[in-house]
Amino acid sequence: MRLNTVISSKGLAQRPLFLVLGVALSILTIGRAVKAQQSSLESGMMEIEITPSEAGYPHYRGPSTGAHDPLFAKAVIFQQGEEKVALVVGDLLWIERDLSVKARRRIEAITGIPFQNIIIAGTHSHTSPAYHPNIRELTGTLRPPFDTQQDTGKADAYPKELEDGIVNAVIKAYEQREEVVLEVFGEEVNDLAYNRRFIMKNGKLITNPGRRNPSIREVEGPTDPELAVVMIQRKKDKHPIGTVSNFSLHADTFGGTAFSADYPGFLANNLQKHFHKDFVSLFATGACGNINHVDVSGTKEEGKSSSDIGEILSSAILQMPSKFQKVIQPDLKAIAKVIYVPIQHFTPEELEWAIKETDAPALYEETDFLERRRRLKIRSLERIRRTEAVPPTIGDQPWRIPLEVQVFQVSEDLAIVGLPGEVFVDLGLAIKENSPYKNTIVVELTHSHIAYVPTKEAFTRGGYETVNSRLAPGGGEMLADTAIALLQEIHQKQ
Repeated sequence: MRLNTVISSKGLAQRPLFLVLGVALSILTIGRAVKAQQSSLESGMMEIEITPSEAGYPHYRGPSTGAHDPLFAKAVIFQQGEEKVALVVGDLLWIERDLSVKARRRIEAITGIPFQNIIIAGTHSHTSPAYHPNIRELTGTLRPPFDTQQDTGKADAYPKELEDGIVNAVIKAYEQREEVVLEVFGEEVNDLAYNRRFIMKNGKLITNPGRRNPSIREVEGPTDPELAVVMIQRKKDKHPIGTVSNFSLHADTFGGTAFSADYPGFLANNLQKHFHKDFVSLFATGACGNINHVDVSGTKEEGKSSSDIGEILSSAILQMPSKFQKVIQPDLKAIAKVIYVPIQHFTPEELEWAIKETDAPALYEETDFLERRRRLKIRSLERIRRTEAVPPTIGDQPWRIPLEVQVFQVSEDLAIVGLPGEVFVDLGLAIKENSPYKNTIVVELTHSHIAYVPTKEAFTRGGYETVNSRLAPGGGEMLADTAIALLQEIHQKQ
């Protein structure tokens, strides 16, 4: 894959950013890499339940009907000498920027873990709380009124409870840190993940065209079958504390309107049964914006269930202990960079059409579902312009949104990358292939809601993901290029 490195910050100081964005950028203006002392590595892990207690609390698919299984915010912290990092993942559809900024500021104030050394991500569970109006709008209803974040007259206590859960998970993990040893595992797990974008015989691109569709010509792109796992054990007695695992598959395998952590929850339950009740299974979703669990060309009528996927992944971990490799010499470092990525353009006429919702005739020849998503995308872009984006400074340049790329080095052979959005697997693979590390874990859905992050080539074919993306073509390559550059930069500082 050819990636384009186009990173510019010219003219950004000419317009002050406001709301939560100003806080984030005041801290995240430049990359940071600090040489960790060659001392012992400490770690701590914790999970805090974040399932809404309110009956009928908004769900991704509408009012909830209870909880099938609990939702958690799970945190792991690493410290070596003065260097500290934290990774926290919630059973959430995504992480809104304001939630990320508030939580990270509190974590930094209490633990001293630098703001830019904290990754907060979601698993992208489609059976999780609609804790923000951006999620509630996915049900297809227009926010009343359009220009406010409030879509209900009822006070909503859950967003603060959610923020507290994320913060407390990191604080308690930090308080419980102790000397640890790490083991790393990487193994292909096949027949679980499938690229869902297909080029049809008429040349059109369709996402999820249906099983055994005779009009399919070929699948558009690859998959990433690697299951990556970091096992964390107490140094003094090799007591297993938990795992950080990573796999590229949409967490959209559990249906209905009951809350569920989807297949990562079943994975965690299986590992806890095997090890102990306090074992923490932190699952960080890999780049899977165009990947799901449905085998379109297969013979089965249904894809594997959430419990099936959790069982297969946990079995791959538990049945191959001999393949875990000990991390001999931890060398903890962190680096982060904010880049300004072009977002898609819309016209005043398109915004008027998007706001009218049902009163305006269709502007595009597409399905009702894609039309609803296009309307939602345009309204989202308008809000991004008002609250986050940087306007053009010269001519017809695009509006740009600040996005954060983070890299943690755990050892000279192990690194973790944090990226915003639902990243196409092609980009995740490009990062891994160009990384100087033997093991590179790519974590998507960090810090900012930008929906899909397709490749530039995917935009030429269209389809659901490109219609729903907030980024302009080439934005995904900018993020991947930045991640590769940071990986190479921090690896050179050995």
